[in-house]
Amino acid sequence: MNHAFLDGNKRIGHAAMEVFLVLNGYEIDAPVDEQEDVILSLAAGKLERDGFTEWVRKHFKSIG
Repeated sequence: MNHAFLDGNKRIGHAAMEVFLVLNGYEIDAPVDEQEDVILSLAAGKLERDGFTEWVRKHFKSIG
C-alpha cells in the first residue's frame, strides 16, 4: 500500500493500463463512467484482482 503519489495513483494506474494495452494493439471498450467505477472499486478493496482481471478481459478489444 505504499503509494508513489500523494494523490493520483488511481489515475496513473488506469493510464498505465491503457498505454500498455494500446502498445499491444488493444483498448478498453467501456464507458468512462464504468471504467471509473471499476478503478474506484479496485482501489477501495471492493473488487479483487481476479474480478478486475475478468472485467478487463470482457472489456478490451483489438485496435484496427
